[in-house]
Amino acid sequence: MTNTTADDVIQSFESSFADKKVIPKELEIMWLKKAVGRYCLEIESIEFDELTLMFSQPLQQYIIDTLALFMKQSYQERETSLVNKRVSIVSKDFSIDGNNGSKTAAANELNYIKEEAAVLVAKQQTPSYAN
Repeated sequence: MTNTTADDVIQSFESSFADKKVIPKELEIMWLKKAVGRYCLEIESIEFDELTLMFSQPLQQYIIDTLALFMKQSYQERETSLVNKRVSIVSKDFSIDGNNGSKTAAANELNYIKEEAAVLVAKQQTPSYAN
């Protein structure tokens, strides 16, 4: 069995989208590095070589999926920020804001991803009574 690569995790991340959106590889790698850092902080230490873009061992699929979900959360935070920055024009006579539904949908999607990530993290943490 070969060591897990950055592309293995990125494929899992990209498979979670119904539509295909081109995301710069550099941004995906940045999200992966952030996901690895979060995984090490919240669950357990894993080693990722930023030069070779490889992990030090083969990772179980649930770890790959957790990293991909952390990446998706970073993606959705960025999308939510983008939607929230769109211009709205409101005066006492008229309002131009076609984004309100988009803002709500983006926020709801982000909350869903956060909840899903919290469940995955909780399932992988060692219970305090086991120590």
